[in-house]
Amino acid sequence: MTAAVAPSRATALRSLLVERFPNAVLLPERSAPPLVTGLASLDRILPNGGLPRGRMVVWQSKTGGATAILRTACQGVANRGERVAWIDGARTIGPGWTDGPLVVRPADQDLALRATEILLRSGGFALVVLSGIDPGQSAMLRLSRMVHEGQGAFVALTDRGLTASIRLSSRFLVDRFRWSIGPFGEVAAVDAVSIEVTAKASGWSERTTFTLPAKAHDLRLSLEPGVADRRGALD
Repeated sequence: MTAAVAPSRATALRSLLVERFPNAVLLPERSAPPLVTGLASLDRILPNGGLPRGRMVVWQSKTGGATAILRTACQGVANRGERVAWIDGARTIGPGWTDGPLVVRPADQDLALRATEILLRSGGFALVVLSGIDPGQSAMLRLSRMVHEGQGAFVALTDRGLTASIRLSSRFLVDRFRWSIGPFGEVAAVDAVSIEVTAKASGWSERTTFTLPAKAHDLRLSLEPGVADRRGALD
């Protein structure tokens, strides 16, 4: 009788542990190499030199520079021939980004979460980024299970992060911006921006600063239905 009960108890315990600790992974899986972003300063402060596979990373969405850094990282991963997906919940990424990740623009938050779950579970993408929505804690737990199942890297731009294995934040260092000077000595435009990034997890914290080139963008007037222009307005 005891022998028959033991397996079911073990299965129930395993299910409970997966639900309670969605980011915990079996020891053999810990050897999976991290995803190198190509940004040396960022990779240096991440555990094992890159974004962990099979676990959630949260980047605080209200901090400056997160989108710029992640776009650069996504482009670098895509340039290496690996698949990348960006779920643009706020629909603010323009249609011109055609040589980087697959950009998904869901109509609402529920569709954004569903698309994220499908992409994470598929295991076909080295990196998935979710931005522009505020998922609840239950949704975050569900996404943690999906990324564990698919074993890709996942970054969520949100201020929720109780289930995240790593929490990132960033801020612009305005006093270190590099500016171009016009013919009459006036400040003409920003050439490069400096960003400070902090990575935290249980028991440790690392920080780095690096510089990204600034790119000028023309005013986007939302030529596609449902895509926000640079004022945040929708057609």
